[in-house]
Amino acid sequence: MFNGLRHWIGAGAVTLVLGLATSADAQILERKHEPYYQYMLPISRAFGIEMLDARLRVAEAYTTALNNDLKQQLANMATKDLGRFYGTLQQKNAALATELKTAVDAVVKAINDGQSASALAARARPLVARAYDAVIDPALRSNLQFKAAVTASLLVAEDGVSEGFEEAVKFPNRQQYPAGWGAWERVEVLWKELAAVAPPALATEGTLLMDNMRPFYKTKHLPPSPFPMEDQEELEALAHGMSTVLENLADASLYVGRDMIRLAQTLADTLAPACADYAAGRDALATERVYAVLEHFVSEASGLSGAVSVMAPEADQRARALFPRLVVTRYQAPAGAVNMNAPAVEACLGLMAVMAEAKKVVGG
Repeated sequence: MFNGLRHWIGAGAVTLVLGLATSADAQILERKHEPYYQYMLPISRAFGIEMLDARLRVAEAYTTALNNDLKQQLANMATKDLGRFYGTLQQKNAALATELKTAVDAVVKAINDGQSASALAARARPLVARAYDAVIDPALRSNLQFKAAVTASLLVAEDGVSEGFEEAVKFPNRQQYPAGWGAWERVEVLWKELAAVAPPALATEGTLLMDNMRPFYKTKHLPPSPFPMEDQEELEALAHGMSTVLENLADASLYVGRDMIRLAQTLADTLAPACADYAAGRDALATERVYAVLEHFVSEASGLSGAVSVMAPEADQRARALFPRLVVTRYQAPAGAVNMNAPAVEACLGLMAVMAEAKKVVGG
């Protein structure tokens, strides 16, 4: 939902209800933990690993050749999913990084060649599990706040449960649906782990929300026909309701848009080392940071890009032209506006300037 005013109003409705409007609200909803601020990069890396596994499960589920739209959807595993954590994996285990990239590239090639990638995907998934262990510290992965944040991202971030369904509604090819299904399958697993440590009332509330979301993906990886287009907003509301349950369970704030000034500054601080990495030729590490910044800039849990699009439309257009130079995203300018030949470091510095303007726009 990246269309200016509608996006900002929609995101604002969520964040305002959850405590953005006043300091009094913020005090009422003050949480002990802020995992997205404490672990922004590790959570982004974990989300990339989760979505890579999700898309591989989709590829594994299809034993016949895929249509062009689903080919394009699954190709994201080699770009936006792997790109969220590949630089760190190279540092932690270079041999595994190479092995995983080779396996993922083989899956994408088979798909593009019109062949079944089911067996290749099945062989790649254990490598993803090993990458998870290498990239994310086991103690952090089992941390309640970290797990709640990763689950929330799978629910509401781009390509996740809610967004996957919404994009399938908006586009006639419906192929965002399988990505949403893959994310949903993982949310089911994570919720079982979280529910086991939840107080009974929260466990009951969360399970009820999960029961109400499950029918949206009842056809598993196959988009339903006819598609239930009228259910888009209902699933979104349920996903955000589940995020609130996760907040209560983990005593953690999972809506970074409650403090947009701080968020804009944090995104600028996160980008600064990326620009240095691009300048030094460490592109894979830099790209990880850009993906993390992009997620929280455009997320409905922040509303920041929507605010910029309304109050500083030129900055919004610059962001739309700069992010696609560095990462794969649906948040982009019209065709021809993105200069793919521009040096990566210049695009990164341009985004730094956008974040500084975003901070001013929201009152900083």
